[in-house]
Amino acid sequence: MDQDMRTYDQMVRYMHKQCEASGWLNLHDCPDPSTIGVVMKLPHNQRSIHPPALHQMTIEAVDSVDAAIAFTMASEITATLFRQMSPYQTEILVEPQGVKIPVVDSMENFIHLANTDQLTGSACIVRSERVILVWSNSVENILPHGAELEKLLTETIWGHTSSNPMSRRSSVPILTRTPPPLYFSPPPVARTPSTEKHGATISTSESEQGSKDEDHEAVYDPESAIAGPKHRPMILTHSFMVGLAMMGLVTIQMGGVAQLVGEICIDGNYLRLGYLLMIPFSTIFALFFATTLVACLFQLFGPVSDIKGNSRYHSAIAPSPTRYLDIEYPHITIQVPIFKEGLTGVIIPTITSLKAAIKNYESIGGTASIFVNEDGMQVVDSELAQARQKYYAANNVNWCARPPHGKDGFIRKGHFKKASNMNYCLQFSVRIEDELLRLTTEYEKDHPGEEITGEKENELYSQAMEAVLELDQGRTWASGNVRLGEFILLVDSDTRVPVNCLQLAALEMTESPDLAILQHASGVMQVAHNRFENAVTYLTNLIYHSIRYAVGSGDLACFVGHNAFLRWKAIQSVAFDEDGETKYWSDSHVSEDFDQALRLQIAGFAIRLATYHGEEFKEGVSLTVFDELARWEKYTYGCNELLFHPFHKWVYKGPFTRILWRLLWSDVKSSSKVTIIGYVFTYYAMAAALPFCLANYCLTGWIPDKLDHYYLDSFRIMIILLIVFNLLSPISYNFMLYRLHKVNFFRGMWQTIKWMPFFMIFFGGISIHLSKAVLCHFFNIKMEWNSTAKELEESGFFIGMDRIAKDFKYMYLIVILLTAGMIYVGVYAPESWLITNFTMILPVANQLACHVLLPVALGLY
Repeated sequence: MDQDMRTYDQMVRYMHKQCEASGWLNLHDCPDPSTIGVVMKLPHNQRSIHPPALHQMTIEAVDSVDAAIAFTMASEITATLFRQMSPYQTEILVEPQGVKIPVVDSMENFIHLANTDQLTGSACIVRSERVILVWSNSVENILPHGAELEKLLTETIWGHTSSNPMSRRSSVPILTRTPPPLYFSPPPVARTPSTEKHGATISTSESEQGSKDEDHEAVYDPESAIAGPKHRPMILTHSFMVGLAMMGLVTIQMGGVAQLVGEICIDGNYLRLGYLLMIPFSTIFALFFATTLVACLFQLFGPVSDIKGNSRYHSAIAPSPTRYLDIEYPHITIQVPIFKEGLTGVIIPTITSLKAAIKNYESIGGTASIFVNEDGMQVVDSELAQARQKYYAANNVNWCARPPHGKDGFIRKGHFKKASNMNYCLQFSVRIEDELLRLTTEYEKDHPGEEITGEKENELYSQAMEAVLELDQGRTWASGNVRLGEFILLVDSDTRVPVNCLQLAALEMTESPDLAILQHASGVMQVAHNRFENAVTYLTNLIYHSIRYAVGSGDLACFVGHNAFLRWKAIQSVAFDEDGETKYWSDSHVSEDFDQALRLQIAGFAIRLATYHGEEFKEGVSLTVFDELARWEKYTYGCNELLFHPFHKWVYKGPFTRILWRLLWSDVKSSSKVTIIGYVFTYYAMAAALPFCLANYCLTGWIPDKLDHYYLDSFRIMIILLIVFNLLSPISYNFMLYRLHKVNFFRGMWQTIKWMPFFMIFFGGISIHLSKAVLCHFFNIKMEWNSTAKELEESGFFIGMDRIAKDFKYMYLIVILLTAGMIYVGVYAPESWLITNFTMILPVANQLACHVLLPVALGLY
């Protein structure tokens, strides 16, 4: 311990020495030299201080902001600043960057503001001590932070043409410049892998893409900074890729037709034309394969520069706050659907992350609130419910909870309850809004000419909520202000968000009025760090990188149902009436996010993918194979219900759903229609893997002489798929990341090779499960899914075996019967029924083996 303290003391002395060398600890420029020094926070609530005689009030001030390291700056620059400041000034505004530096009268005032959460940022001017307190949550960032702060102060004093560079305001002292950490100079646009890793948030703002001088250094252009939003081009690379894929499919199909025609000319057997009936089905199933093949070639040899810039459906560069100096930031509501997740392990860390973002947003003049859609409040034990309510009340979290399923006849509709939960809470908010409008109108009639103050509005809101709750007769539990802002940030209960995400989203949504959803790319927030979670983390990152490439190349952005900003008016505009209610989300669809995205795009709204936060948005992933398998079942069921009606509705509604027809006849890009259809039928292809292999096994084994050469057997299909998805796709994917300076190519290939056996078992073993989901929807058999577990549950060999016996018994029964049948046909059947050809057996055997291994190899440990 003593050795550790000596190490920390050496670090603090080194920092003190560096600050002195920079001229920041000038004892002659402040009235009390004991306030000048460096404080570093240590483990176990200890601290290291230099000089040792540092004033206690300075130490307490550093403790109040809970910073990793801080120092008090006193220099010639600060002395000049204090001489120019007004006695009543509460903050300094540094133009044109838009940085606000708060001013307080004393260290006591600073501590009070910090303890009451009225202080944000990383620097504050203290008038009586004539110092600037500078702090950081990162020891290595404190010196660059101090250097940039000094630069800004220099610009404030001497660097502007305005006669009065100081801003005199009466607001609560605040500091911000977004994004944090504060004040890092922008690196060049073309970044190396190291600069991609460090400080990537700031390096992607639009202000950094300005003009450059002949030495290739960034030059600030004030005219460009106020020019408004930049033009977003429509990238056509993806459309070209889809066109090539379709050309390839047509060429292959026409080649098959030519072969059939040639054979008919030889033997006159027109029955061969029956194969033509398979062309539409084989084409749809091959769409994803064809587009993947072309995308692989483009990842290897095609352009990638579009992915680094902004376009109609993609934002790689964050909006610059300097373009919107006069913006009035709108209110943002953060919507968090919650069920039975743990308070300490899941909910509190998420709320803490959201509160940090709100604090930052409020520091620049915006307002935001948290609206928890509590589906577990009336379901969990009373003690847990009370604990949640106390936490929400203490942290200014607004919430609404609906009754349990079946209580007094109440129905929680839907196979997956998230959509109906959000509908209930949004409807409750709208009802309060309507009641508040009625009360406000009455008040204005009774008090003509009287302005409604904020205090009076809060009073009227309380009356409105009480009236609506009373009308619900105890069904609804709610607390706080559940009114909705102009924009909604939709997150899951296990989410982490960047501190500056609200400001940047407000800017981007404001500059694009037709933008309905701003979907953010996410990183993975790991919980267990076990083998399965690591594998799913790799898969999730792969999917997000592939989405970034596709959208950056011009494809429509997807909406994944969380970590997305929604325009409330757009959501309202595509709402629909069902069961006597206005519904904003479809609770009759499992994939409510896919349905919402289709309705918005059909209505002419845009959905955009933002990647400028890197992986700062974080989401949880499945922790067990059981949860991941349920997730794929849910996706398959959801895709099927978006395209097809159940069989019993075909008589009077036809096979295809209304939303599919609306999509096909809408103004959505044709290439994107192709990719949407191709994506959906990927699930059908995976579901049909085992049935098709069985059909091929029987056809090629028993009637090979009657099959035409037009027929392509399963073995050749399997070889083609292995070459494309297990060889070409990993190489092109990692080479694309290498071209984007995201990863070392060979390190990326090693990661791919490491997880390849895992995913060969997983994707080879899900055919029966996905087929079950498709058949359950077609035959109107009820399926329900709970939310994915957010915390690692108790596990072990015997617990896993019990779960396998419970959930997979019917699958193993099917596998055993099929295996026994193959053994009989391969060994004991009459000679005319024997199937012994290896190429006929291997595809089916591979599927059956993967089904056997899936729960055992991936689920036991």
